Amino acid sequence: MSDFLDANNEELLKDYFSEAELMVDNLESNILAIENDPTNHDAIDEIFRAAHTLKGNSATVEFTEISTFAHKMEDLLDEVRSDRVKVSEDVVDTLLNSLDIIKAMLEARQNGSVYAESVEEISNKIKSLIPEKAGKGKKSSSVSKPGPETVQSVPAASASASETVDMSEFELLELKQSCQPGQKLWSISVVFDENNPMNSVGGIQVFAALKACGTVLKTVPDFEALYEDEFHKDVVYYVASSNSQEQLEDVAFLDDVTLSVDAQCLENAVAKESYVQPEQKEEKNAQIQPVAETPKQEEVKVSAEQKTENAPVQPSKTVSSTKTASASGHAQQSSILRVDSKRIDTLMNLVSETVITKASFNQSAQQQSDMLVQFQALDSAFREKIRKMFEQLPQYLEEIQNGVSVKDIRNNIMQEYGEIPEYFASFEAKFKDLNTKFHSATQNLGRIAGELQEGVMKIRMVPISQIFDRFPRVVRDLQKDLGKKVNLQIEGEETELDKTVIDDLMDPIMHCVRNSVDHGIESPEERKALGKSETGTVLLKAANEGNMIIIDIVDDGNGIDAEKVRKKAVEKGLIHPNKVLSEQEAANLIFLPGFSTADKITNVSGRGVGLDVVKTMIDKLNGTVNVTTEKGRGSKFSIRLPLTLAIIQGLLVRVGREVYSIPIASVIESHRIRRGEINTIDNYEVLNVRNEVISVLRLSRLFNIRNTEDGEYCFVVIVGTQDKKIGIMVDALIGEEDVVIKPLRDQFTQSPGIAGASILGDGSVSLIIDVSQLLELGVRQEIEARSEYGTID
Repeated sequence: MSDFLDANNEELLKDYFSEAELMVDNLESNILAIENDPTNHDAIDEIFRAAHTLKGNSATVEFTEISTFAHKMEDLLDEVRSDRVKVSEDVVDTLLNSLDIIKAMLEARQNGSVYAESVEEISNKIKSLIPEKAGKGKKSSSVSKPGPETVQSVPAASASASETVDMSEFELLELKQSCQPGQKLWSISVVFDENNPMNSVGGIQVFAALKACGTVLKTVPDFEALYEDEFHKDVVYYVASSNSQEQLEDVAFLDDVTLSVDAQCLENAVAKESYVQPEQKEEKNAQIQPVAETPKQEEVKVSAEQKTENAPVQPSKTVSSTKTASASGHAQQSSILRVDSKRIDTLMNLVSETVITKASFNQSAQQQSDMLVQFQALDSAFREKIRKMFEQLPQYLEEIQNGVSVKDIRNNIMQEYGEIPEYFASFEAKFKDLNTKFHSATQNLGRIAGELQEGVMKIRMVPISQIFDRFPRVVRDLQKDLGKKVNLQIEGEETELDKTVIDDLMDPIMHCVRNSVDHGIESPEERKALGKSETGTVLLKAANEGNMIIIDIVDDGNGIDAEKVRKKAVEKGLIHPNKVLSEQEAANLIFLPGFSTADKITNVSGRGVGLDVVKTMIDKLNGTVNVTTEKGRGSKFSIRLPLTLAIIQGLLVRVGREVYSIPIASVIESHRIRRGEINTIDNYEVLNVRNEVISVLRLSRLFNIRNTEDGEYCFVVIVGTQDKKIGIMVDALIGEEDVVIKPLRDQFTQSPGIAGASILGDGSVSLIIDVSQLLELGVRQEIEARSEYGTID
């Protein structure tokens, strides 16, 4: 990593990889856009800007293999932008293949290594697409005069035997002394192109390039000024290097960045006469050191709201060594979220309300303390008054015996002790007032907590376009490999869902799309013979439905052949030969492990792992996947997922003294039944619900809970899907509640039937039931448990 960067922070690489990923996605989508519309100049300009930014950012962090290759790609894009090269299938293929190499280079850097494979073949392909140009000038022999706002360090070569430089003799001497043996001091004057879209970072790009040839000792303007978002037309670099003049000029000249470069050796240069006081010399001595070690750069972070083209990665005081930071780059990148600032503002307002509510609770707590002191004082006085009254009672009785009337005695008692009933009246009023304030603050806190939960959920929500945008390239490659014509349509890409769901959703959708293109869509010849358009259609659609998200992958192909599926299933021993299957049941067989209807194994299909992965991954996300098909008309894969995996609605149930949470999304219905209504068929406990036989699983047996109730009634919660159900027997239903999922770790990770845990309002822990595992494992464990404990009536 660049030695001018602080080795104790990794922020720059985080920003770099985050921006690079966005730029690569931007490049890919726009390359596909110009393939469909070669006249789309906006997309062409966007491609060029993204490639140019990627090149500059990579050079800044010294990922030279990426910046060099991106520069070659940029040359071709420049020809396309200038209409000297027409957009063709060959050009698009070359650009996409180049982009694949850049992706591999980025992945290698994220894993702490450097891409080592040869890129000569694709580089030659790029060169072959670029037409030969005559008279392409590279650099001028001397730099143009700087404007008044810049400092001219090295004037044009003169006839004198030695050059004159704009610095003191002491400064020049210090620079020469910084050169290593075999190195010379060079002054490299560079004029930058103001028309370059990224002109404000040109000075840094040349700086990074020159560091490969030596040590940059000083720059004019100052090094810090180059990091400001301003354009500097003329910059002079003082470099200690053993390279020749031509080599230095070649390195410093960057296409579309610089206009001219002039390198002059300062070995015989004479400093201009200028008087420098000793204390000034000492200060300069402290400053004249390789710019690479300047510790004054302020940390610059890329805003989450910035557009890719406006957010070049800038070196800051924050980067670790290449190997350390890169190795963790991938994990760090996946944790980055780009959030709309309005959502952050909403959270800040809620936090402000929380602080106010906290102050209200603090005030209530102080009032409670004061009232406790008041109550103790009143209680003490009350007890004392009662004690005196009881001590006075014998005297009152004696007075009655001596002839004093009861009425007079009563008046004396009321006069002496009549205020006793009102002792706590003021305290009661204050307590009621405090109780009202406390309830109000509690309700307010509940509202804020609910809005905070919703706000944080929205921050975690990202558009599903992050996945959908990758599929135009996937479908393009598939139709070329398979010789088919496919039109991909995307709807609902703005639909949002939790980022944790997004991260695990790519593979299931990928397999469904590949299945639709490979198995569903017919070849152009077959479609034409069937009276269809030669181009098949695959629709990728997302939509919200309550707290669920529905993702449909629809094709207008030939559908699923139920008879062919049944024969394959019989051949593989998955079903009995005499079993009769409906079209829907046959369609669902394609999700079984190892199942495939492909006649031969290709790089696209035939191994029987694709749709098995879909089912496994969707079950892991607490979702469901179904397929519907119509012979000759097409198929539809429907994936239903919860919007988030962090907070769910759960049905709390009690088994013995333990409380469990069942995800509401998996609950179909619940019943209060007599224990005698449960019957046994072939050693299975079953329940008849509206003439439908449903297997019953006792959680007490599954989790080895002995102290269960033996009352006349119990509850059965039916969970699963309409096609696959199971009844869970519990002792009591507690109610619905929002459940915050906490993952289980260590020895609890593989606990069967448990998806996680949650902490309830009273502080107790409630385990969350994994319904999909119960459906697969419950019956087997029920039989094993029954054999151990015997049948419980």
